[in-house]
Amino acid sequence: MKSNFFSLDHLFSSIRSKFIAIFVILGVMPLIVVGYFAYKSTSNALLLQTSEQLGNLADKTAQQIDTFFDVVEKDIDLLSNFPFIQLSFLQFEFGQKLDTAKRLVEEYEKKNRYYKRIYLIDLQGRSILTIPRDSDKKSSLFNTPDWFKTALEKDIFLSDIIMDESFTNSFLILSKKVYDFEDRTKPVGILVFEIRLSSFTLFVSSLKIGTQGYSFLLNDKGYLIYHPDQSLNLKNTFLEDGDAKLADIIKKMESGERGFGEYLFKKNKKYIVFSPCRIKNWSVGITLQRSEVMADIIKLRQSMMTFSALIIALIIFVSLLFVKSLTQPISQLITGARAIGAGDLDQAIRVESSDELQGLAREFNKMAARLKTSMQKIVELQTFSDDIFRSVSSGIITVNREGKLTSINKSAKKIFSLSKELIDNKAPGNTPARIKKSLALLMLTLGKKEKIEHQVIDYLNQQGEPVFIEINTSLLNDSGGNIIGAIADIRDITLRKRMEELMVRVDKLASLGELSAGIAHEIRNPLAGMKTSIQVLAKKLTSPSQQVLIEGVLSEINRLNAIVTDLLKFSGPSPTFPGPVDLKIVLKRTLDLLMEKIKKLNIKIIQKYDHNVPSAFLDKEQIQQVFLNLMLNAVKAMPKGGTLTISMKMVRDQDRIKEKITQSFDPGFSMENQFMAVSFKDTGSGIKEGNLSRVFNPFFTTDPNGTGLGLSIVHKLLEKNNAFIYIDSKEGKGCHVTLIIPIADNSQNILSETIWERQEKRK
Repeated sequence: MKSNFFSLDHLFSSIRSKFIAIFVILGVMPLIVVGYFAYKSTSNALLLQTSEQLGNLADKTAQQIDTFFDVVEKDIDLLSNFPFIQLSFLQFEFGQKLDTAKRLVEEYEKKNRYYKRIYLIDLQGRSILTIPRDSDKKSSLFNTPDWFKTALEKDIFLSDIIMDESFTNSFLILSKKVYDFEDRTKPVGILVFEIRLSSFTLFVSSLKIGTQGYSFLLNDKGYLIYHPDQSLNLKNTFLEDGDAKLADIIKKMESGERGFGEYLFKKNKKYIVFSPCRIKNWSVGITLQRSEVMADIIKLRQSMMTFSALIIALIIFVSLLFVKSLTQPISQLITGARAIGAGDLDQAIRVESSDELQGLAREFNKMAARLKTSMQKIVELQTFSDDIFRSVSSGIITVNREGKLTSINKSAKKIFSLSKELIDNKAPGNTPARIKKSLALLMLTLGKKEKIEHQVIDYLNQQGEPVFIEINTSLLNDSGGNIIGAIADIRDITLRKRMEELMVRVDKLASLGELSAGIAHEIRNPLAGMKTSIQVLAKKLTSPSQQVLIEGVLSEINRLNAIVTDLLKFSGPSPTFPGPVDLKIVLKRTLDLLMEKIKKLNIKIIQKYDHNVPSAFLDKEQIQQVFLNLMLNAVKAMPKGGTLTISMKMVRDQDRIKEKITQSFDPGFSMENQFMAVSFKDTGSGIKEGNLSRVFNPFFTTDPNGTGLGLSIVHKLLEKNNAFIYIDSKEGKGCHVTLIIPIADNSQNILSETIWERQEKRK
């Protein structure tokens, strides 16, 4: 619907086209309307006249057929009452010759050539006289004995068409009872006429209508008694070549209706009138090619269309001459206005006419002069505003009163990682999800007419990493104090959040480390004594039940000792011996350790390693322990199977590292170092949002069988190796752990050789 309106607006977009349309509507439309109704009334009158003429012809033909049968009935009635005919049956019984009856019938047959044969048949069905007599073959009359029973029941009987060897030899039977000469109530025999089929079809076949018209005769069962196409005679399969309209017309003809209609026969459009016969339930049809019926109407239509086309051309020509004097100065105004709109405020519009359009041109020129002065002031102000809007470090977003995005500065685009295409596309369904929360706060400000301060929201960026921003919103007013929208001041506080979390985590881990070291030492000494005493006691107790108790106690002491060992690793890990390490080899060895459990749980491993990743600079044994702890956590999170994706690549965006980590506490560490990223992404149960900030706390675990020290030790080991860890997770959507690991340079490689040599000697 929208495209139709657009096409109409485009069609009548100029005064010239509008004037021409008015002339056409006022001049041509009445002519077309009058011509149309004249054509319709003339064509209807012609069709009605044709229908009446053809209908009268069909009625006359049907009447001729009825008259023919009336005459035949009178003939058979007259002949059956002749005394010689009546006496012939008695003579036949006594074996006398039937010369008189024969001569009478022969003379009658010669005068009426539409009879094929005339019979005298006794009440037993025997022919006592046949005129003319064909000795070579038996008459078809006696091949159809059913008619005889009906003829005995009725005084006079007219049969349906009886087929002979060919359609042209087919006939009808007309019979009349013959009564005794002296007793008029006593039948003695039957007088039978075989009426040739051509005798009554002649009325139909002789009709010639137009060049392609013809008539046909149809019985009450839908069979063609006569049709010019001999292959269709006495068949009703002709309906297969017609459409549904022809079938409806045939049904009307079968039921004895009178009427007319149109139909399609062998892909030709035809027109038909039909009329019923009175004596037989037959119907006469006259059909014409529709093109022949409509020939005069088509000529009339073509003449009217030609006349209308000439009138339209004349009106358009006159209107063009008339409109030219009006549209030329308007075109000059449009050209001048377009130039002014394009910024050419020095443009002067000159109109040579002396009418109102010349005054309009003068006003345009005055307006252009005023616009030039105003535009200079506006451009200066706009440039100043754009410079401020573009240069401010905070992100700025504005919306109108309906909440639609109207502007967004460069800083806001950077904060939300928005491309130009996403900003230009303002359709609500295409608004990026990471900006929807900010727009919702602006809508809330518009709704409540109140500002919002220090609102912190978070979202996931295109890399799936959380970003924290602080938003302040307020209403946007024009110079008159009217609300025209809302504005948001946006600051990225992700780095600050990360630093706060890291400082809290470091302080907490440092305090817990000192506490854990003291507790571990205090617990280990009593445990050693308890274990020694239990071992001595075990040697003295030999009862099986007592041995079970002793083994249970020893198992729990060993378990406590393992926890104390983990505490000592957390509070004071072993010394670090950094060196160049091929992490691909370390990852492979770690996977080999867990492969049996991975296969058992039906976990799929996907490895994505960049080819150009160099060696890392850290302690080989400690990083393998880190990998082992992280993979164990991922495997435990997928008890019903899943996918663990391990990837390794260079980190080329230093800004992204600064968003995730803060400066190391190692005095020798520099943020200018190069890093690689190793990530473990599983499809397990994930971590609840409330637990995400507690995962590095010692003894925090959601596993009933866990100690809660795994991630704490990982964090401590990475810290000792100048590496970093951060976790992104959503409950039910898996967990994504990323390690930021420094790579080894040439100087580190040389230094590390001595370190590794010392380490190997110690081993």
